[in-house]
Amino acid sequence: MSGVERFTYSSAPERRDRIVRFVTDQGFCTITELSALLGVSEMTIRRDVSGLVRFGKLRGFHGGVGSLSPEDMLGRDYADRDLAMADAKRAIAARATELVRENSVIAIDAGTTAIRMTSLLPRNKRLHVVTQSFPVVSALVGNADTEVICLGGVLHPETLSFDGMSTLAAISNLQVETFFLAASGLSDRGAFCANGFDAITKRALIEVAERVVLLADSSKFSSSAMVKICGWDAIDTIVIDSGLSAENKDMLLQNSVKVLTVEAISTRARMLAANET
Repeated sequence: MSGVERFTYSSAPERRDRIVRFVTDQGFCTITELSALLGVSEMTIRRDVSGLVRFGKLRGFHGGVGSLSPEDMLGRDYADRDLAMADAKRAIAARATELVRENSVIAIDAGTTAIRMTSLLPRNKRLHVVTQSFPVVSALVGNADTEVICLGGVLHPETLSFDGMSTLAAISNLQVETFFLAASGLSDRGAFCANGFDAITKRALIEVAERVVLLADSSKFSSSAMVKICGWDAIDTIVIDSGLSAENKDMLLQNSVKVLTVEAISTRARMLAANET
């Protein structure tokens, strides 16, 4: 993955304008991210952000700054998300496991499709799995052939994922072959999630991955999520159900994203097929 590309500017007011535009586009950024992007110290960024928050141009959060209200930064409850598009997620998860090579180092994101994929991973491939997801860790307990690297930190009950400085520090020391990314919403601008802390962790995992595979059902193109994870240039492959529209498929192909589509089989159809055999 490419490194950080710094923004150019000619004055402090222009730098602060850059901050507002970038944060508005991304939804949420950490002080560390902004410091690297603008090539100034974190102390300088904190002063800029403090003024921008005071004048109502941005909203301050612990460790970062956002353009959203605190209510907008909260994600949907994990159990509710797990029920949505269940048949499509099951098919996507099954197809994703076919992309996992023996003895490979993979990262699995926090998300309901990701946990379904985890439960389908073969037990004889001697995998190394990196994750910030508590359900993924739990699903892999007892799998003696899989090494689990848990990215600890602060556990968030709404996403059942870890985040924070210790999580990011652990990621920075890793290199993974494939990152299986989850998202809450998709558009022609890229992939989005519901909160800032998830977005920062996802971006960090993208940076250390050789390949990024997005697991997303087609309903994500009509779902609203506020915080940008990345543009399509960061994603190599998407695994998605056949409900994907022709327009969105063309958009993905134009952005050089490989599209793997699957057919969602309903629970009833699977039960009928099982009874016939």
